[in-house]
Amino acid sequence: MSSKINIAIDGPAASGKSAAAQLLAKEIDYIFVDTGIIYRSFTLFCLANNFNLQDQTLLLSALNTFEIKWTNNHFLFNNQPITDEIYSSTVTKSVPIIAAIPEIRAEFVKKIQEIVSPKGYIVVGRDITSVVLPDAELKVFLTSSLQARSIRRWKQYLSEGIDITQDRVYQDMLNRDQGDENRNVGQLTIVSDAIVLDNSDYDLQTTVKKLLEIFLKYREEH
Repeated sequence: MSSKINIAIDGPAASGKSAAAQLLAKEIDYIFVDTGIIYRSFTLFCLANNFNLQDQTLLLSALNTFEIKWTNNHFLFNNQPITDEIYSSTVTKSVPIIAAIPEIRAEFVKKIQEIVSPKGYIVVGRDITSVVLPDAELKVFLTSSLQARSIRRWKQYLSEGIDITQDRVYQDMLNRDQGDENRNVGQLTIVSDAIVLDNSDYDLQTTVKKLLEIFLKYREEH
């Protein structure tokens, strides 16, 4: 087999890109990197320290005390592993504030690029194909209908014991989509050389199968 490449996968919230990419990485012996973990972990760090998320000067200074390490194919933040707390509803609602700050994104983008420079990575996020890894050999935009994604996220919240209506999740996700598409930096966009995969009607296993087919076709053609 030829040398490994980097695979960049973008998509809106709850499109299933992280779960599918993680399984695909195991299938083809690649390393999975979820860039959202960095933003979520930094958001949790700021919330835990009671930082005012509207104070950009304070948030930028907080970067000096937030250390990112990539060890044994896992992130460590200030020498601590991630916890499920980064996926809490509080963090989820606050992440867009952090992600919209250009200086913070630039710092994290640089770190991600350093990590995956050896090749052999599947990297997921919102602007991986357009900003983080514009030179990735294989680019995929994984999407789903807003209805399908809101149902997935609603079921996730229910499994976590969070009492929330499906309509509320739908509206929150709509607002998130609009923010991702219209922010000044790191917008959610479909680049011209990305392969679009709509998994609205697919379960996780089928999504992984489709991604594998895309990867194998790329290998055949290159």
